[in-house]
Amino acid sequence: MLGTIRRVLRSDKDTHFTGGLAQNASEDESIAIPGYSSAVLGSGVVRFFVREIRIISDQNLIWEVQFFAKDTFGTSDADTDSFLGAHQFAVADGVQNDGAGFFYYSAVGLDLFYHDADDTGEFHITLVNRSAGAKNAGGTGEIVVELGLEAAH
Repeated sequence: MLGTIRRVLRSDKDTHFTGGLAQNASEDESIAIPGYSSAVLGSGVVRFFVREIRIISDQNLIWEVQFFAKDTFGTSDADTDSFLGAHQFAVADGVQNDGAGFFYYSAVGLDLFYHDADDTGEFHITLVNRSAGAKNAGGTGEIVVELGLEAAH
């Protein structure tokens, strides 16, 4: 059954995904879910559908956003790896207004089920650069990942 609680989860350009990324390199971030409280939601009930993914980026690259159920992210053991799914944006998906400024990416109508299996109250997200060109580190490689969420019961 789909919930009616809608939330937005947004990374911070100054603290998340700040490193440089060569082709196929990735950066993991565990981002706190706004308003999460185990006292309110109860243990083990952090479950959402990711309905939208938006990216605001200094660079126009092939981005892949991966989701994991635990803060161990991908592991070398398939029995413990907690991969849940991913969405990839092509270079052509990035649009820029007036030929300057940020590149905007948007995917809507998604139906990716997310659950926080380690009950940390966080989304465990990996950002992968699939482009041949590198993502810059710091101020010239700023990126924000924003998720539109719907609670799952």
